[in-house]
Amino acid sequence: MEVIGAILLLLIAARVFGFLVERVSLPSAVGEMLAGMVLISVAQFAGPFRAFFEGLPDNEALSQVADIGIFFLLLMAGVEMQLADTVRDARKSFAVAVGGVVLPLAAGIILGFAFLEDGPQRTAQAILIGVALSITAIAASAKILQEFGLLKSEAGRVLITAALFDDIFGLFLLALLSSVIASGELPGAYAFAIMLAKVIIFFSVTGLLGVHVYPHISKEIHRRQAAEIEFGALVIVALGYGFLAEFLGLHWAVGAFMAGLFMERSRVGKQPHKSMRLMLNALTAGVLGPLFFAWIGLQANLTAIVEIPAFLAILIVVAFVTKVLGGGFAAAAIGYGRRDSAIIGVGLAPRGEIMIVVMSVALAAGLIDSAAADPVAQHLFSALIVMALANTVLAPLVLRGLLRSADRPN
Repeated sequence: MEVIGAILLLLIAARVFGFLVERVSLPSAVGEMLAGMVLISVAQFAGPFRAFFEGLPDNEALSQVADIGIFFLLLMAGVEMQLADTVRDARKSFAVAVGGVVLPLAAGIILGFAFLEDGPQRTAQAILIGVALSITAIAASAKILQEFGLLKSEAGRVLITAALFDDIFGLFLLALLSSVIASGELPGAYAFAIMLAKVIIFFSVTGLLGVHVYPHISKEIHRRQAAEIEFGALVIVALGYGFLAEFLGLHWAVGAFMAGLFMERSRVGKQPHKSMRLMLNALTAGVLGPLFFAWIGLQANLTAIVEIPAFLAILIVVAFVTKVLGGGFAAAAIGYGRRDSAIIGVGLAPRGEIMIVVMSVALAAGLIDSAAADPVAQHLFSALIVMALANTVLAPLVLRGLLRSADRPN
């Protein structure tokens, strides 16, 4: 009963806040995250229900529902894109991704060394800040672009593919960070080669299956006019890809995106593609997406705002500016105009699911100590979560301003 009540409360709050922010021309994802923040902030005023509200961020069932939300949001993002366009833009996306990773990573490490007190974990914690700043939330970026009608544009395709590369880089960096935590030193060339080989194996296997196997299965199912079976087959493929990704040491979310990417209109047929889009959109936009973003909002412990306000303010600004500049300048360098470069840079700013995975690994490894004497180290987890929320809220606000200024007559 408690689980059902938690899901019910979170979904109602997410939908209400999502509707309210849409009324002021903001993406619903902003309101959905704010819903989570409000719920956890008013817990102390909930009287006899205080324990229930305060337990929401640690509710295991909500965490699992959020994971399912990530899964379907990325599956939907893949289905919305066209593989041929993604392959065509891969070189551009890779260049943008490198720019969107290197600058935030370096800035985060420098910021960590500037604010963290000297200690045995200082280097690993500084790397953690850099890794957190370097990662982009594909799901958040995809939803923001979709709501602005930019997901199918060239800039949108490059941005989402760059975000995918960013997350792959982030997973490499997570492996690097895990090695630093475990051994106190950087991994050698052999370990890096193994990680690279796993990535190549994953994309080779999923690519071959997506091109030569899945389209035949999908067309056969479609001949039987069983849309529910076809939808189930797509989910099974996505789960299989996710399992393969985890088996190879990558994050399962990459598998969901790749499964959707190969659900291409030219391969499976126009009607099956349309049916899958309709079902996925109803499921993600109606239920799982709002729950996921609201759950992220629940993770924001606002004590960091009071305890380390200077560090938090600088962290938020550095995180946003370095993503915009890193991705934007890289886009400009490969030939995009000022408007599209700005859209790409701003679109890379949201942080979310993969960053939270990195934070969870660091937390479980004891890298973040809530009892540490250093106030920055003590509140580092909360600060990075608030940074992720702030950047994900800032991105659509700045993007809307960019689009309005571009549409304004001279």
